[in-house]
Amino acid sequence: MQIQTGKGGTIPVMVVIAIWSLSIGINLPGLAVTPIEGDLHSIFNKVSDFQVQLLTVLPNLVIIPFVLLSGRLSMTPHKIPVIAAGVIIYVVSGILYLFSKTLDDLIWISCLLGAGCGLMLPFTTGLIADVFAGKYKLKQMGIVSAIGNIALVVATFIVGFLANVNWHLPFLVYILPVISLILLPWFNKIPKSDMNLDEDGNPVTQPAAAPAASGVATAAPATAQATTAPATEPVAPKEDDADFSTANQKIVGGFYLGRTIWTLLAYFFFVYATSVPAYYLPNLHGISAEKASIITSAIYFAMFIIGISLNNVLRVFKAFSFIVSGGLLLGGFIMFSFVHAEGWFIVAAALVGFGQGMAQPIFFDKATEICVNTSHATLSMAYLQVANYIAIAIVPVIVGFFALIFKVDKAEATTHFPFILNMIFMAIVFFFIIIRYKHFTFGIHKQYYS
Repeated sequence: MQIQTGKGGTIPVMVVIAIWSLSIGINLPGLAVTPIEGDLHSIFNKVSDFQVQLLTVLPNLVIIPFVLLSGRLSMTPHKIPVIAAGVIIYVVSGILYLFSKTLDDLIWISCLLGAGCGLMLPFTTGLIADVFAGKYKLKQMGIVSAIGNIALVVATFIVGFLANVNWHLPFLVYILPVISLILLPWFNKIPKSDMNLDEDGNPVTQPAAAPAASGVATAAPATAQATTAPATEPVAPKEDDADFSTANQKIVGGFYLGRTIWTLLAYFFFVYATSVPAYYLPNLHGISAEKASIITSAIYFAMFIIGISLNNVLRVFKAFSFIVSGGLLLGGFIMFSFVHAEGWFIVAAALVGFGQGMAQPIFFDKATEICVNTSHATLSMAYLQVANYIAIAIVPVIVGFFALIFKVDKAEATTHFPFILNMIFMAIVFFFIIIRYKHFTFGIHKQYYS
């Protein structure tokens, strides 16, 4: 079976499945610790709160430099070895967890897990950008986003069950990327031209493709000079089919500076906003940890639903898709702030999930258009993932800062205040989306819904 790529050709379905498999483990680091976090003091002797915090924070911090390293290595002819190294390190970490005996063991293995995940992360969407184009690319972005989110939902319930059997068993979820290891030979079947390599395996630099009205991307052919050495700053199309002009855009290091800054800032905010419930739901109206987990899972399940049907959703809402996305997020946080019933919290979570589920794959797609050269696409994804992990890590810092500014009571600062603050932020951003929905950051390519 062959899958259309949007470039006028097809690719074997097993290659696509191999690429999809990379998304299974990207949202899992730290998940296995959650159900046993409260028991760590009884499992190990003389465990400090700082050590427990390290166990949950370090993997996400370690991911960041390795994401950037992976993005840089993606511009070499060695993409597949980097993917293989990331998958192997990830799986080995999962196995080592099963034999850990001390909290220090868990901390060091968690760092190793973060390194493996960081090496894999940019390629989950970077390979999609390499292989697919136009609306076919956007559809695949929705699918990989959906896979990552549903894997998180399923794994959340699995680790909770396994933790009741033995505290080592939740770490089995980190062996899931062995699927990618098994499918590794299929990565070698990706056409060399899609990997920006010539037939001899040498790097080729091409201007980034702009979506065409037909849905098949067009790109200027590589010149003889480009096949031997990267061009300094190639000339890119001035505007695409949706009139998102690159005229007067300053280019720095192969990236359109304005597009890059605004795309990363917008994605940072969307991730930050969606992460607030995961941090503060257990403190809202005395919700139990189990119910908070169910409500949080509703967010990621809603993201999964939207991800697998993204193209159909865009055909319904068309150019207003980002406005609808922002409206859903705003509606969700209004409900979290003012409706005090657990059943309605699930509805609020679903609204937040639908909103983020629409936006996330579109941001993935836009990340491929902030760079001038196709060889920078995976590096673009690396920058986007750095924004993602910084946003997740900085949630309590932002909430704490504004609680201090507004002199919010200490108890209130971790209950209602984070949701009310998020609602205010989202209202401001929603207004900004409305006035900028025809511009690049919050705009939708016409060919995606025509």
